[in-house]
Amino acid sequence: MARTRTKCWSYNAGERGINWCRAYEKEKGGTLFLEWMEPVADDEGNVVEDAEGNPQLRRARMSLKHTDRKRAEKQARDHAEEAAAHAPGAPASTLRRLINRYLKEVTPDKKESKRKHDQRAARVFLAYFTDRADAGEQDRGPERHPGTLDRQDWAGFIAARRDGRITGWERPCRNNQIRLDLKFLLSVLHWASGADEGAPHFLARNPWRWERRRAQKMVMPKEKDPRRPGISEEQHQRVLAHSPNWRFTLTAELCRATMHRMNSVRQLRKVDVDLEAGRVRWRGEYDKTGRELVTPLTPEAVEAIRSAPVDVLSPWLIPAEQDPSRPVSRSVLNDWMQRVKERAGVDVERLGFHAYKRAGIRTKEFRALPAKVQEQLTGTTHAMLRAVYDEVPFEELAEAMETLRSARRRA
Repeated sequence: MARTRTKCWSYNAGERGINWCRAYEKEKGGTLFLEWMEPVADDEGNVVEDAEGNPQLRRARMSLKHTDRKRAEKQARDHAEEAAAHAPGAPASTLRRLINRYLKEVTPDKKESKRKHDQRAARVFLAYFTDRADAGEQDRGPERHPGTLDRQDWAGFIAARRDGRITGWERPCRNNQIRLDLKFLLSVLHWASGADEGAPHFLARNPWRWERRRAQKMVMPKEKDPRRPGISEEQHQRVLAHSPNWRFTLTAELCRATMHRMNSVRQLRKVDVDLEAGRVRWRGEYDKTGRELVTPLTPEAVEAIRSAPVDVLSPWLIPAEQDPSRPVSRSVLNDWMQRVKERAGVDVERLGFHAYKRAGIRTKEFRALPAKVQEQLTGTTHAMLRAVYDEVPFEELAEAMETLRSARRRA
């Protein structure tokens, strides 16, 4: 009878052909070993290459002289990181190479908006580290090993990004944008250290891991007050009076009538809108919450849609001017809003399409609706509505104070 071979434990770190290393046991519960591939050298110590110029490799191994698997895993990761630091083609030998590897292998699987964000954030970080190298800090440039990132890099990037001191990105940034940039590099390091199941181990340890950031007080920047202004009826009419075209007008009217984000409105498809039934379907793939919702359309919204030109060749309700096969872009709408505000004399900072949603939510009538109804109408969680969107106007506070004052007099 054939004997069944018992499967022994093993652990792989690094990438084959670059910095692969394996910890394993020859027999169940036995002593652990480490093996890796190393270049073959001649008698003079020169690396032997094949006909294509690639170094010839041979398998090397050593006994770890213990049976602790966790310790062996760490030794394998450390060995892989050391190999990556000295291998010219290794993905983690430099910060620049690691970021480019992430853009090549991970970013393509994301949504279009996320892909654009990754590419932009990568350029921002590489520009920042290049500035450090040009200033004489070569050990903090983009050719450094990513495992050397520390608290100084974290704080320095936040300060430089906030003040607009990065070459090519001179416009000062607010905390929310800086937060998004930092999340990109955190994702790169998280992936490289194999923190996700199945991810390669290019780094033995994430230099910006959560425990280290907490211990060294590397705090994510955040807005002190996330509330923003809502748009008034008078401001809305002034904005529409200077509308550049029907796309801007329809986007503004639908944001106002549906209390949904501009990004959701601009990506509405014609098949999602049923004017006869007076309803609209919001696709989860285009919504921030990822939920698919169906909400009623007000008569004003139906009228705005009916009065807009129809592009029979486009599947989108609000197609782009140059390419009707795509929806009107977010950047184009935001640029239009900035120009319209200047022409209309609406000098209110950060007043944009999102102000329509805030204006609809900040009413006594909306606040009186059940929480679930509020969530369904706006596509936003009730907690977020309360924390960010809700704001009680002064008139309502004065009315409440007078009610309390009257109650005290009667008592």
